[in-house]
Amino acid sequence: MLDEASSTVAAHRGEVPHIDFDHNDPAFLQNPRRTFHDLHQRCPVGYSTRFDGFWVLTRYADIVAALHDTRAFSSASGVTLPDANAPVAFVPLESDPPLHPHYRRILQREFSRGRMRGVEDAIRDLTNDLIDGFAERGAADLAVELAWPIPAMIIARLMGFPRADWARFKELTERLLATSRAEDLEANFEVALEYCTWVLEVLDERRREPRDDMLTRIVEAEVEGRPITEDEALGLTMVTIIAGHETTVGGIGALLMHVAADPELKRRLMADPLLLPKAVEEAVRLETPIAGVARTVTADAEVGGQCLRQGDKVWVAFGAGNCDEAEFTEPDHFDVDRSPNRHLGFGDGIHRCVGAPLAQLEMKIVLEEVLKRIPDYRIDDPDSVIFGGGQSRMLLHLPVRWV
Repeated sequence: MLDEASSTVAAHRGEVPHIDFDHNDPAFLQNPRRTFHDLHQRCPVGYSTRFDGFWVLTRYADIVAALHDTRAFSSASGVTLPDANAPVAFVPLESDPPLHPHYRRILQREFSRGRMRGVEDAIRDLTNDLIDGFAERGAADLAVELAWPIPAMIIARLMGFPRADWARFKELTERLLATSRAEDLEANFEVALEYCTWVLEVLDERRREPRDDMLTRIVEAEVEGRPITEDEALGLTMVTIIAGHETTVGGIGALLMHVAADPELKRRLMADPLLLPKAVEEAVRLETPIAGVARTVTADAEVGGQCLRQGDKVWVAFGAGNCDEAEFTEPDHFDVDRSPNRHLGFGDGIHRCVGAPLAQLEMKIVLEEVLKRIPDYRIDDPDSVIFGGGQSRMLLHLPVRWV
């Protein structure tokens, strides 16, 4: 919402549009597009005084330009607002060239389309195991009972954590995200430290006893011709855990919600499975699980007529870009036939989500199995569908029935 009573901020900026914007606000998270449409029309580049002050980019074209200009918009000083206060930098997400491509190549090999084909059966088996737990009940919270558990368990499997550790992996991931949503920095740091300590122990074990898994390949990797450091290996591991979980939880929940709410969409998807990948992309566009990322201005830049100074923080609002009418016709409508669909749900530029192939595969398989096993699932009470997040936006509750 725009704050029309105030149109100035710090004196060194002169006249700038001052907006009352907080991407962690629960009311905003339930329906962010209303705010974004307002900003598109009245203040596409505004300045919020929350979190010590930051600019907000909402136009698709401005967002894409910033994401591609790594000279002026740096990731190395952190990509969260407020600062996540993590013990290590989450590379490659929190890095710039020339180091960034070295980190990214390590993960790209792990999330190639070929490797993803090797986990299809595991995703399908896990999905059906979870559906078995509620299929006879006739009702379930698909966010809690399906969308949340699957990504954590699949990432744990891919990385090489034994099945006995999956429950702890899932519990720590969810605690980390919960403390982040609550903006409890002290608790968040404590959970992050506990998580990082455990992961460091596992990485040390892989150095001593290598295996054929992602964790071993991370600790044996090289960066610019030298062995990867302990902090770099930890950062790569943690960013895979957290980013891989958030994007996919949000994507699965959004896809299941839209299909449940639209009988004609459901009918078309069941009649033509070739539409499933397009439905996946449209769900990611419309609900945008990674709501946005922060950048730090490293060279004065002009965006939308506003002067951004070196050292300023910027929130690059993917969700706003994804509902920009200048790029998307009827952006608030779920259009399974949308083409082209150049959405920002997985980011753009050199930091585009390296785990997108896994997220897309999980979303597709989960919807396939839900439509097979409980095709009549529906949302009885739209008010019971609850979003949460901040840096990420995902469904916390999606109660459905099918009897």
